Amino acid sequence: MKRWTTILGRGGTTLIAISLALLIVSFIPQTQSSSSKGSMPIRAGQFSVMFSPGTITPQQEVQVNITVKGTLTIYLLEINARAQFMNGTFGYEFNLTDLQELLKEHPEQIPLEHEVENSGYKLNYTPSKIMNATVAVYNNASETATLEFDMALKSSLAPGDKVRTIAYFAAPIGVIMAVPWLLSGWKQRKNKLA
Repeated sequence: MKRWTTILGRGGTTLIAISLALLIVSFIPQTQSSSSKGSMPIRAGQFSVMFSPGTITPQQEVQVNITVKGTLTIYLLEINARAQFMNGTFGYEFNLTDLQELLKEHPEQIPLEHEVENSGYKLNYTPSKIMNATVAVYNNASETATLEFDMALKSSLAPGDKVRTIAYFAAPIGVIMAVPWLLSGWKQRKNKLA
């Protein structure tokens, strides 16, 4: 019995130490990898790629901050825009047919779709797997819309929210495992002193 108490206790203290390390790592500030900022008109019936950082990992976060005058639909697409639409020529504005083909053929590659009308919109997206990422906007209204945008890709050592969640659950489990072992050691020392 004493052997199992010792094994569980040491495992528990190790789990507590790992939880504390993960918690500390989760609070290390992010660094900005790339960004895109500006303003532009989006004509009726057109969609435009605003930000295409390429491949992103769960240690990275896409941050989007836009202000729209008019009506636009913002998409986060799980594709590489250059390979998907540009076909060797560099340009950021495409027609509706390109977008409709993507929506019809690969709806699973659209993790986010949100309509914004005469307001601002903020998005922080952290993927759960390694994926391509492209932020695009589509004007489905009959008038030209104006868009102001500030987009960035930020990197961290670990995905903060996920790591903190693991730490919050693992630390109490470690405490539960370690308490019998610590109490046993405390009682032994008390008996030796008496």
